[in-house]
Order: sequence, then structure tokens, then C-alpha cells
Amino acid sequence: MHATTTTTTTTTVRHLAARAYRDGKVWTIEIPELTSPSPSGAEVIAVGASINLAGIDEAARDLAAVWLDVDESAVQVAVTIEMPAEALQLWSEADETDKSARDLAAEGARLRARAVTALTAFGISKSDAAVLLHVSPQRVSQLVKVSA
Repeated sequence: MHATTTTTTTTTVRHLAARAYRDGKVWTIEIPELTSPSPSGAEVIAVGASINLAGIDEAARDLAAVWLDVDESAVQVAVTIEMPAEALQLWSEADETDKSARDLAAEGARLRARAVTALTAFGISKSDAAVLLHVSPQRVSQLVKVSA
């Protein structure tokens, strides 16, 4: 009878956070947790680059692995991508404008329904209301249902 022993090796994955931002023609990647002293004594942060966003995660993982001198499988990097401030501001304004437009459209629909209700309250038929409002009789019927 032979005794066998099994050894299990557990690889610990180091989790890091990085930020990426546009810098000229490339995306610069910084991993603030990874630092080393420069010859002058200043702290140097791990910095890398990617030509496009599609390569950001791989470039960040490569940077961390090289910096730590480990295999890429031993690091996991969560990258936060920073949009240029002007574009972010414009996008935010566009979102607000879209929301305002939806709110205004909803208010317009409510007012149309109230207008149809007001006309029918005066005893005006749906077909006459359609002529007055320059819409189809079917649209008047839809608006009557909305206001009900």
C-alpha cells in the first residue's frame, strides 16, 4: 500500500482600482495603489496607456502585472473611465433636455385630453370636435378615453 499526498496551491488574486482619462491621442491609465519612490524621493504612480477604450482593461491588467512582477491571472483591475468634462456636461444637459421634453409632451397630451373633454361638455359631438381640432375622429376618441 502506498500513501499519497495531495498539495493544493491557492493563487490569491489582487484587486486593484484604476482610472483612465483621455490624454492627447491616448487613454492614460493610472493605478494609484501601485507606487514606488523616484530617485528624487517623489512618489511615482503606475501609469500606462491604451489607444482605445476596447484595450483599457487589458492594458490596466498588463500594467499591474508588470509592476507587481506577477502573472496577469494574479491581478484584477477595475477601471473607472473618466469622460472629458465638456462632453460629460453636454451629455448631462442633453439628458435634462430630453426629460423636460418628455414632461412637456406628457403635459401637452393632458391638455389635449382636457380640450376634448371641454368641447364634449359643451355638447359638441366627437366628429365636430375632430373638425375643430384638425384631428381625426379616432384621435378624439383616444383623447376622450385618456381623460376618462
